This record gives sequence, C-alpha cells and structure tokens, in this order.
Amino acid sequence: MDMNERKAFYVSQIQDNFLPYWLKFVDREQGGILNCINNNGDQRLSDNKFTWSQGRWLWVLARVYRLAKQGVLPKVDPAELEPLMDETFRFLADKSIYGPDDICCYLLTRDGGKLVDEPTGRYDASIYADCFALIGSAQYAKMTQNTEAADVAHRLYRSITKRVESGDFLTEPYPVPDGYQVHGIPMILVNTVQEYMDMRRSFGLDVAEQEAYVRGKVHFILDVLYDGDGLIREHLSDDKSYTRLLDRHINPGHTLEDAWFLLEFLEEYGELDKYLPRIAQIAKRTFHLGWDEKYGGLLRFVDREGGAPRGDCIGTPYEELVKDTWDMKLWWPHSELLYIFSYLYQLTGDEEFEALYQQSADYAFSTFPNKELGEWVQIRQRDGSPQDKLVALPVKDPFHILRDFIKVVELYEKEGKAE
Repeated sequence: MDMNERKAFYVSQIQDNFLPYWLKFVDREQGGILNCINNNGDQRLSDNKFTWSQGRWLWVLARVYRLAKQGVLPKVDPAELEPLMDETFRFLADKSIYGPDDICCYLLTRDGGKLVDEPTGRYDASIYADCFALIGSAQYAKMTQNTEAADVAHRLYRSITKRVESGDFLTEPYPVPDGYQVHGIPMILVNTVQEYMDMRRSFGLDVAEQEAYVRGKVHFILDVLYDGDGLIREHLSDDKSYTRLLDRHINPGHTLEDAWFLLEFLEEYGELDKYLPRIAQIAKRTFHLGWDEKYGGLLRFVDREGGAPRGDCIGTPYEELVKDTWDMKLWWPHSELLYIFSYLYQLTGDEEFEALYQQSADYAFSTFPNKELGEWVQIRQRDGSPQDKLVALPVKDPFHILRDFIKVVELYEKEGKAE
C-alpha cells in the first residue's frame, strides 16, 4: 500500500465509519457527547458526562472540521460540525469550569450538574480532565478564531500549570503514590501546552514562556525518566534497587504515545536532531519489550526485563490495576502505534519503522474492528477474544483512534504537498 492508498484508507475510516458512529451519540439537547457506552459499543449505560471525554470530543470535532474545510474529507460537511463544536464548547465553558481558580469538574450530569467524586469528596478529581478541556478549547479557538474559547484556554493554562507546579492536584482514579513522580503528568503537559501554543500562534501571540515550560518537561522525560537503556519509567522514586513493582513496570502504550508528543514538539521548536536517535531507540525497545510473541499485540504493562510485571507492592490502586490487567490488549495503544511508526519512518527513513507499522496494523485491524458498528471493540483478552471489563473510566471514548487516524492523514497530506 503506497502513501496515497494508505491515506485514502484512513480518510475512509474517518468519514465512513468512525465519525458516523460517534455522531449518533451527540447530545443535541444539552451539548457534548453521551459516551458512557459499553465496551462493545452498542449500548449506552449512563447519561452522565466526564469532562475528560467532552474536551477530547471537542478536539476531534475541530480537527475533523479543519480537514473537511481543506477538502481532505469530501463526505464531511464542515457546516454540520459547527453547531456541534459550539454546543460542546458551551457545555464545557458553562458547566464544567468553576470557581475563581478556573478548575474543571470531573463528572457532570447530562444537563451539567456537578457531581462529587465519592472517593475524594471533591469535584476536581483529576487534573487530566482540565488538560483535555484545554486542548479541546484551544483547538476550537484555533479553528474558529473564537475569542471566548481562547480566553478559556488562557485561564485553563494558568490554572493547570499553577496547580501542577504547587502539587495541588488529583489524578483519580489512580492517585500519585507518596514519594513518586509519574510519567503521565509531564507527558500530558507536553501535548496540552503545545496545543495551547498552537492556538496562541494562530492569534499572533508570543509563546516563549510556554516553549520554555514544555522544554523543561521534555528534558525531564528524556533525561530523567529515561533509564539509559531504551525505556521510560512510569514511576520514579529515590529507590534505585528496582525491587518494587512501581519502579520496575513499563507501560508500552503510554511510552509510544508520548514518543510522538515529544517528536512533534522537538520538530517544531528545536532539538529534534539531538533527541531523535534516543526516541527512535525508545520506540523500538519499548515495542519489542511489550509485544506479545505468543498471541500478537501490545501487552498493557510489562516488567522492565519483559514478561508479567513483578516486584513488591505498597498497596496502591494503580498496582492492583497493573497486576489485574497487564496482559489485556487495549484499543488505544494499538491506534497509537499506527501514527508513531508512520511518523518515525517519515523522520528517519528507517525501514524497521515501516515494518513495525505493518506488524501493528495487521494485528489492530484483524483484532479490534466491530464491522457492524464501524468502530472498535475497546478491550480484548490476551488471546484477542472480547473482554467486558472496566479498565479506566466507564466510557467508550471517541478520542484515541480518531486522533491517530487524523494524525496519519495529516502526515501523508503534508508529505504529499512536500513532494
């Protein structure tokens, strides 16, 4: 399959399968999307709304809107997406963001009533929700030049970075263990703040402050969390004995997703030449460590030496998640593989990345698609059979697969124009 054929394949996936599926779940009365759906994708379980998913949906709508305006998605009418973007932003801005500190409520009712997170007794149960509200608002502002959305993005940026740097934030349902720094926080900030920077630039605003902030997070990931041997540590403590599960485990999908966050920033703002060899090494090592040689596919968690995660536990919910779900095959890491290996092949010309893309695509498209619905079954057991189990939020999310398909299409669109 050459570049044009591959691009056409992903264009078809977006406009013929995934977008029509998700448009069925748009809340045309209250705004946003109703995505508390079962893993199979054929039954809505609740009308509640996670801010996490509403922000992600707004990002998807805005990015699809751009491709439709450019004529890349000929079956999608951008005018039909405009009210959906407007209503989703309105829901986020009016219902989720609250108080003088511009904090996002984690979970809301269908009409926007704020729900307390029971384990913490707080509305703001996860700063990741704020990050996704920011990327959605920023992308919407960039696409439409909506100044109110830009102002929301400004306020969320200030709120998120202030709370992160002071340590005043939550990450439910998996709190950061005492004595640890986690990969997820600098990782999400690299992507979130770059989205905000892209929006600022579209309004002619300076991004020097944000560039320095993100570069610090990039260096922390690639110089501190990097173990010197091709792996990124998910949890970092002062204990160098590697006797604990938290210190030993690797999250292959997380690392490979972050690889393209890092590459996109470095390509746009400098230091790509310095770090590209390291990121390429990380991508190869992580993939081979996480790939299931028996059944195919990427394992959810592995030990730093391969196989099932092992080591002493300190009694956290996250450790239970690792032990219970390590050998599952989840939809989202496999969609990330499709973009990161396409991107690395474009940057390096290394044929191994093309081979890894093909290996990943063969597994993903033979394992996850639900052809009756036009979407993917989210969770599979190790042998590829369906698994009806909660692994994070009780939702089916429109984000990862559509985002990666959009990214692949944009990559080939850019490459085609450069030739």
